[in-house]
Amino acid sequence: MKVLILYKTKYGSTEQYAKWIAEEVNAELSNVESFDINSLDSYDTIIIGSPTYMGQIQMKGFLEQNWEILKNKNIYLFNVGMFPWESPESKKSFEMIPEHIRDKIRFSKIPGKLDTTKLSLSEKLIARLAKARPEDKVSRDNITPIVTWVKELG
Repeated sequence: MKVLILYKTKYGSTEQYAKWIAEEVNAELSNVESFDINSLDSYDTIIIGSPTYMGQIQMKGFLEQNWEILKNKNIYLFNVGMFPWESPESKKSFEMIPEHIRDKIRFSKIPGKLDTTKLSLSEKLIARLAKARPEDKVSRDNITPIVTWVKELG
């Protein structure tokens, strides 16, 4: 089974998780921005890592645009963000992915990191309004469900 970890990152948390997963399951690793989309056919299993930014799962467009190629593969989307899965914000972000895609993928929301020193001025303002505090919840333990899923595929 050939496995690809394809990710997009804004501040580094999604990339860190992608690297850890690649190590654990012996997968190829690529940032979506440098990936040759024409090579998707050569993978059986694709794990897609996406940050949440401004309430949007950033790899949603990638899933939609490439669904014809992806739909017959094992797909796992992990989404990194500060809101927990149980929050209305997280549920709303996930529900923005079309239902026919949501029904065919595995999904998990895992916690990220908020480093206010890396934010733009407008992002700092939004963080302040949301009463967000600097926090780092990135942990290798958070990838366990994803690694288990890949290993169970055989």
